[in-house]
Amino acid sequence: MKKFLSLLLALTCIVSVFTILTSCKDSSTDSPEESKMLDIGEYTIIRSDRSSKDIVSAIKVFKQAIKNYTKAELTVSTDFVRNGDAVDESKPEILVGSTNRSATADTQKLIEEAEGDSNFAVRFVGNKIVITGSDDEAVMHALRYFICNYVMKSTEDNTLPIDKEFVTIEAYDPEVTILPALVTVEVPFTSIVEKNFHKWSTYGRVIELKHNGENNGVLLATSQWAGSDFPLYRSDNGGKTWSLINTVKEQLDIRVTGNWQPHLYELPCQVGEMPEGTLLLSGCSHSEGKDLSKMCIWRSYDLGKTWEEYSVVDTGGNPTNGGVWEPFLICDEDGSLVCFYSDEMEVTKENGQRLVLRVSKDGVNWSEEKYCVAPKDKKLRPGMVSVAKMGDHGYLIVYEMIGQQMGPVYYKVSKSLTEWEDYESLGTRITTANGDFTGCTPYCEWTPAGGEYGTVIAAGRHGDLSGVAGSKLFLSFDLGKTWHAIENPLPYDYKDKIDPGCNYAYSFGFFAGSDGSIYYINDVFPGHESQNYRYMTLKFAKITLDGFETYKEKEK
Repeated sequence: MKKFLSLLLALTCIVSVFTILTSCKDSSTDSPEESKMLDIGEYTIIRSDRSSKDIVSAIKVFKQAIKNYTKAELTVSTDFVRNGDAVDESKPEILVGSTNRSATADTQKLIEEAEGDSNFAVRFVGNKIVITGSDDEAVMHALRYFICNYVMKSTEDNTLPIDKEFVTIEAYDPEVTILPALVTVEVPFTSIVEKNFHKWSTYGRVIELKHNGENNGVLLATSQWAGSDFPLYRSDNGGKTWSLINTVKEQLDIRVTGNWQPHLYELPCQVGEMPEGTLLLSGCSHSEGKDLSKMCIWRSYDLGKTWEEYSVVDTGGNPTNGGVWEPFLICDEDGSLVCFYSDEMEVTKENGQRLVLRVSKDGVNWSEEKYCVAPKDKKLRPGMVSVAKMGDHGYLIVYEMIGQQMGPVYYKVSKSLTEWEDYESLGTRITTANGDFTGCTPYCEWTPAGGEYGTVIAAGRHGDLSGVAGSKLFLSFDLGKTWHAIENPLPYDYKDKIDPGCNYAYSFGFFAGSDGSIYYINDVFPGHESQNYRYMTLKFAKITLDGFETYKEKEK
């Protein structure tokens, strides 16, 4: 239970308790009823000379939010003074974090006296606005609180509705993660999709129907059952419970002994004879010991109850003699179907495996290959590509780079889905400012939630040089330019100490829900033990992100 303490400072301190919602969407201004309009343009933002990188980053977001909503362009300075010099307290300032100003010290004393270990404060006193907290995370919650309750409520240029003698002290919810971009991340629930798998399961994938009328909102999920067939699960309550409705496998080719690497897709538009809303399931059929790997596509016109195998994108060799792997389907701007995949059929002295794409106007006939990532170094094997359409801001692909230590995850950005310039370059590694990284079997998705440019979420299977620990999830709020790591809501050790042969977390999936949330599916937990077998469990998590509204020009 969160505890909130509000103090109204005038001639005396009057203490009252009230509830403040942390979400910008739900919060209301909790300043006194008769707020004054403060000219925020007169203020300078002051931070400690020793502020952490996270606080420095958060202040940049804070400054930009003030500009977006009030048009005031504030200066940021540190509290540094030379030895022997006095601190100048005369100027109007916004004090962020721990500064050497007396108003900060007084406010931190109030925080220490309040109940709770994770308190932050927003205080208006004299010519100071104090935004501080018990630690860096608390300070970021305080910055977010100020934006939500004051900056976003601005109705006139350069002004905020603030009474200068007011302080709010709040204990933030420790279950809500906040990042330096001042975006909050929360996991409302997790659920089990299936817990009675074969020896192992991989390639979890999930989608939400968005082009099927009254069935919009239904979730469908699949994965790879030890190479045998593709199960299809359905949820009608947002992922809280699931039921198996069908299985899909190769039926046209008697040579095929297994089906690998499924990918689910709902057509957002008509492609050839297939209407908007048609379900597609792509995967690779293979036969051990034979020169065969075939990239197939099945389609369903009845929400997955029945399936027809109708298209072959490409064919290749078997797993020991080259092949075609890991399809990813997406439609481009003109309604063509594009299939990205890994191709190692034409390995030469100069080139190893490559990431390629083919385009189809009808879903049946496919263009020649185009390269996306094809380094000249034969020892490098880019693979397992996934694609995120970032609204109106182009496309981002992520992929592993086998041949480098831990198979780090790289990415590239392009304005065009089908044109990836400089395909011989490796791209850029996903790495945070403090060195967190991720590697192997990656996936990515984009949601418009989280800020002006939305949010890219990406991850790989591991992020530890020991090769044991599971990976964090990586978020970007600036179209891939910078990345922030959060703890994985479905934690795991990808090399299980009891049964290292199990492929926990080997290729998972993200999908952006219609409400801006991210759906995350992964094979991560052991189920029960029987005759030395440890069974996989396919789990689902809903991840919500809450950023700030995109600034819109105020009506004149």
